[in-house]
Amino acid sequence: MPDVSQLLSKTEKKYYLQALAFVLNMNKKDSNSIAEYLKAQAEEAGVSEATLAQIKLNIDEEKLTKELAKITSIKTKRFILREMILLAIADHEVKDEEIETLHRIGHAMDIAEAKINEFFIWAAQGLEWQLQGIKLVEEDL
Repeated sequence: MPDVSQLLSKTEKKYYLQALAFVLNMNKKDSNSIAEYLKAQAEEAGVSEATLAQIKLNIDEEKLTKELAKITSIKTKRFILREMILLAIADHEVKDEEIETLHRIGHAMDIAEAKINEFFIWAAQGLEWQLQGIKLVEEDL
C-alpha cells in the first residue's frame, strides 16, 4: 500500500513538506534536523531535490494557510493536517498555542472543528499506546 504522500500532486507534495517545516519550526527544532527530516520525507514522497529546495524553513502561518487553502481535495487537506498534528505531538509535548495554531490552519482549510478534534484525539491515543508499550517492556525490571 503506497504512502498517501506519494499519491499527491507535485504541488500538493510541496505544500505538504511546507506544512511539515512549519510544524518543526513551531516546535523550535534546529535547522539541521529540520532539513534532514524534510529530506527524508521528500524521498519517501518522491519529491525531487529541486522541489525540496523551494521549501522555506521559516514560513509564517498566514502564508502557509494561503498555500494550503489552494488544495481542492478534502482528503489531501485532512492528510496534511493529520500529519501536522502527529508531528506536533511527536515529542510528547504540545503547547496550547500550537494546538490553537493547528486549529486555525485546519479551519482555514475548511476542515470541520469536529474532525480537527478527532485528529488530536487520535494522535493522543497513539502516544498513550507508545507509552504503554514502553511500560510493558520496562515494568518489573
